[in-house]
Amino acid sequence: MKLSSIFGKCGVWWQLQWAVLHVMGGREQRLQKHQYERKTAMKKFATLLALLAVVGIASASDFTDVGYTTEPGIVYGSNTDDCTGTLVYSHDGSFENGLMYWYTGVATPYVGTFGMAYDCTGQNIQCAAFWLTDVGYYAGQTADVYLFEGGISGPPGAVLQVMTGFDPGAPATWPSVSQHDADIPDYVATGEVTIGHWGNWPGAAGGWYMGMDTNGFGGYHWVFTTAGWGQDAGYGEQAWGIGYYFGGTTPAESKTWGAIKALF
Repeated sequence: MKLSSIFGKCGVWWQLQWAVLHVMGGREQRLQKHQYERKTAMKKFATLLALLAVVGIASASDFTDVGYTTEPGIVYGSNTDDCTGTLVYSHDGSFENGLMYWYTGVATPYVGTFGMAYDCTGQNIQCAAFWLTDVGYYAGQTADVYLFEGGISGPPGAVLQVMTGFDPGAPATWPSVSQHDADIPDYVATGEVTIGHWGNWPGAAGGWYMGMDTNGFGGYHWVFTTAGWGQDAGYGEQAWGIGYYFGGTTPAESKTWGAIKALF
């Protein structure tokens, strides 16, 4: 065999080997590139999930409860002696849970409001009373105290009066609950009135929980959310820890259970 033929065949062989190696090398490069891009994408996805988790923790929910108990704690009396009229309320004197609107559940002017309605015809409303509890959130936050028209024959309506900047002081620690009275400007009612409580912490963690009576006598309880007024916050509540003091009439004129209970 001629040397030229041998070298010719060898040249072809080396060309084939080079081509195979080139193809395999390109495939390996593409595989490495794909693996790198995949790892990079996974890292980005993991970062995104972490960010979403942080955002989720920050915004949490629009409301939170303190936790149901079958053994309610002590209910402490008022922390002030500014209110001396007749006290009216709808709860049975014990609270099985507490609810707080916070973060996205609170917005101006009064999204996140708790309300209890009473027939206050002819009464001079002098103070609002709130039964609150806490697990360490209180840090000097304030609330706005509202009087709304209606609330018995239909949802609460127009704002009759509002007092801003009410600081109740530190509430009792759950499962205990404490009464906090707000000395509001006197209001002589001509009919139904809803006493409202709005925690002034829009977009942030709240300062306390509203006492919730889940097995009492019931009452006209309300919450105001982005969906409007509603009577069901989803906890089987019967009444919120919201009442009022009045003076200038005899207690027998009231038609609410709370007022009748206050006589005894």
